[in-house]
Amino acid sequence: MYEPLVLAAAIVLGMTLLRLVRRPSGTPVLFTMIIAAELAMAVAGLGPAAQPWGIAAICLCGLTVIVPWLLEGAAKRLFGRGQMAMAVRVTGLRSMLMPGAGLARQQEILRGVSILEREGVDAALRHFRRLLQETEDRQEEAVLHEQIVSMLFFAQRWGEAIAHYEGHFPLGFAALRPSLALGLLRAYGETGKIESAAGLLRVLESGPMATDPGGSDLLGQARLTFLAYAGEPGYVELAIGHDKLLGMSEASGALYRGIALARAGSVDQAVVELTRVASLAGAKDERVVAASKSALQEVRDAAVEVAPELRRYVIAVGERLRAFLSAERAPRPKGSMAATYSLAALMIVGYVAVLSRDGGGLGLVALGGFTEGLWSAGSWGRLFTAPFIHGDLITLILDLYSIWLAGHIVERLQGSGRMLSIALGGAAAGLWAASVIETEPMAILAGGPVMAVAVVVGALWTLVPVRRWTISSRARRSLMLTLLLLLGAQLLACIPAMVGLDVMPLSLGAAALVATIFATTLAGPESPRWLGRVFAALALGLVGALGLGTYHVLAEDVEGYLLAHREVEITVEGVRLAVPHGFRRNADPDDDKVGLPLPFYDGLIDDIALHGGGLVQIAVASGVEADGIGLLTLDPGLAHEVTILTEGSVPEELRGPLDAAAGSWRSYLVSRNGDLVAQVVERRVPGSDKVVLLIAAPPETVPQSAPIYGAILAGASPAEANLAEASPAEASPAEAASPQDAT
Repeated sequence: MYEPLVLAAAIVLGMTLLRLVRRPSGTPVLFTMIIAAELAMAVAGLGPAAQPWGIAAICLCGLTVIVPWLLEGAAKRLFGRGQMAMAVRVTGLRSMLMPGAGLARQQEILRGVSILEREGVDAALRHFRRLLQETEDRQEEAVLHEQIVSMLFFAQRWGEAIAHYEGHFPLGFAALRPSLALGLLRAYGETGKIESAAGLLRVLESGPMATDPGGSDLLGQARLTFLAYAGEPGYVELAIGHDKLLGMSEASGALYRGIALARAGSVDQAVVELTRVASLAGAKDERVVAASKSALQEVRDAAVEVAPELRRYVIAVGERLRAFLSAERAPRPKGSMAATYSLAALMIVGYVAVLSRDGGGLGLVALGGFTEGLWSAGSWGRLFTAPFIHGDLITLILDLYSIWLAGHIVERLQGSGRMLSIALGGAAAGLWAASVIETEPMAILAGGPVMAVAVVVGALWTLVPVRRWTISSRARRSLMLTLLLLLGAQLLACIPAMVGLDVMPLSLGAAALVATIFATTLAGPESPRWLGRVFAALALGLVGALGLGTYHVLAEDVEGYLLAHREVEITVEGVRLAVPHGFRRNADPDDDKVGLPLPFYDGLIDDIALHGGGLVQIAVASGVEADGIGLLTLDPGLAHEVTILTEGSVPEELRGPLDAAAGSWRSYLVSRNGDLVAQVVERRVPGSDKVVLLIAAPPETVPQSAPIYGAILAGASPAEANLAEASPAEASPAEAASPQDAT
């Protein structure tokens, strides 16, 4: 568990350091140096001999990165609920955990919001003006002046707010601050400065808000506000009918309708509308109710006269608002992101289950890993469980990030049903396609990258401009570039590695094909409703298959299946060995891999254990003396490099078959540079001078498949012996047809 944690800490610290260096507002030097030092500690702690550094890096990463991130989210939720004082305390704790991050002054600004809640506007204004006197930072000055203007808006001191804004900011500054722009527009309306409001609206309509689809609702609200104060109840009524598109509450709609009627001179109707505001108000409409009461006090003197030249502009704004409301709109989220978050959560649960079981490669298979042999034997559920089984943390993080980023795009634009269909359907199709050409029955095929590629390809097709989603060109290019980089990283996973799950190009290609079909079939904002129901039904069926498949997979006895299918016979140095699929003859016995505790020997390698990070070999030594060490006879050069420890206990599942078999056996541990690197179990083959050795590195690998190793060692016999005299532990293929039969 230590190595995955320190590796995760190194990844988190590296990403944090990159974000700090690329920070638009400037790099906080001290905090950046702290994160860089923690990253160096995490890298130094990756080695087994430097655990203190790694443990320190894990703890510091949690304190300076993970906990502050959680506190930031908590503070945002508290601010959203109006609990200002508690939010400020949480933010203060976050600032304390991030020394040198420049949050101390930000904390003072946030404290001003808390003062507003406790002591009122005047106390908050005094606080911000004191901060202005203390600071020499021009950027901080702008933030403080903006806060003062916002406080004056909050107090409905419209004239003071306008004077302070115009004294410290150009008119175009509001175009970069949507909430400030709406407040200023209302201030101009409340003070009767319709021409100034028109000038501000012209700036907004030619600024960033006009080109950013995400700001379309805010621009619509700005036009609505201007038209209300210009006395155009007809256009306001038209917009209020589309209040959900503009993101407004019913109480806000009634307020603007009342203001428009009052400015148009329809006093009685305005009173009726403004009176309705209190009854329509929700929990977040406290300021709206206060505004309606203020408007009621001035309703009889609120009528305005707009000059003919300005009236033409008002009508033009009204028509633009009408066109905006009737035009094709940016798609609203069709899903609640439940599918994306659920897939990510299941991947994390699967990885935690693998770590908790600590069963090595066999544990990966037992928990749902996909192999062609088990699939052919009837274990169909692995098509759906394999995407949630990971053998290493790096692959898990890459898959999680791919699912999270691409899933947001697919699910928000195309709905949860299509998202699940792409993810689960693409993964199942990819694994099935790989099983068609896979030649190794027990090679564990990766499913997580297959699902990730399916979702990434689905997101890429969703972002293609021909789909007609209303997304800004800049955002589209940025997202597509990131997704293409993720796709390239997933393709690199196809390069064969000695340890880890196998990723086949064919499985990625099949998943991409299914994702392409599902993501492009009548896709777009105007896709028919019946198609959504079809994808919802398909997604429901796939989720059901996942649940049922998980039940079947967990009920299987994979170890018993492998024991019953020891039908592969291989001769090594004159000794016949009956092994299940998953063991292979070592093709490069002289290839000394750098970093391995022991060399490769001529014999067999357990590929299933190799997938889980363990190296288990079966070798044969000849001419071992009665009290000799088989490993040192096999490799005499090790005598100067390792220490043999005679105490090496074995699990009962391995001891039982060896005690029942003819011939003596022994077990010992191998120490190298003070660390236990391997356990060796050796048995003398009766009727020969041969010793068969099970060499497991690290020693913890032995218990993971002890019954299988015990049966192989106990069944070893001279190659010239009659097959009928072989170990009774062997079974013919007909004795167990599927893993369910071996349960």
